[in-house]
Amino acid sequence: MFHIKNLKVGYGESTVISGLDLDLGEGEILAIMGRNGMGKTTLFKSVIGILDCGNGSSIKIGEQELAEAPSFMRVRRGLAYVPQGRMIFPSMTVKENIEIGMDTTDLNEVPDYIYELFPVLDEMGKRKGGNLSGGQQQQLAIARALVTEPKVLLLDEPTEGIQPSIIKEMAQKLKVIRDMHGISIIVAEQVLSFTLDACDRFLVMEGGSIVHSSDRKEVDAEKIKSFLSV
Repeated sequence: MFHIKNLKVGYGESTVISGLDLDLGEGEILAIMGRNGMGKTTLFKSVIGILDCGNGSSIKIGEQELAEAPSFMRVRRGLAYVPQGRMIFPSMTVKENIEIGMDTTDLNEVPDYIYELFPVLDEMGKRKGGNLSGGQQQQLAIARALVTEPKVLLLDEPTEGIQPSIIKEMAQKLKVIRDMHGISIIVAEQVLSFTLDACDRFLVMEGGSIVHSSDRKEVDAEKIKSFLSV
């Protein structure tokens, strides 16, 4: 239900991604793994519209072409993005942060399922976002993305700066989100244990290209580790 064809992205004269193809199934959780600088964040920024993609690139949800659409239209058509570093609004309350994501929908109140998924956000609704722990901020960033009512959720390095016990819990939350709402999820990540807990399929990026692919049932953890090692 989500298709990327012949994606080309660069910075100035430097090409980072050249001719990448990717397909994501409905309700699938896909891991895109790779070391820093291999093109994962560039891929996500081009998909959400922060970076332009080259002529001939195609990004589709179903039959809707997004490659020429501005970022806000991509969100309205079903894409949501949680960037590396979370990028919550630190001076706004938890509830205000979530409500920012509702601007593209008809929602008037934060849906109950958000607080069922992340009870701490209900408890801390009046607290400033900047006063939350790293794990709580990550939950807040995911909640803000979910209230846009996405079909596809992009998570860039969601485990960064988060303690191991929260990482384990987050993997389970992703599967709950998928099962409750049928959302397809792509996770750009370097922590293999997290993706093994959460994901159905694994891709590895090197030099802006996909160099390895495997399903969960046949995943070779040692081989993926070899791509992640410096």
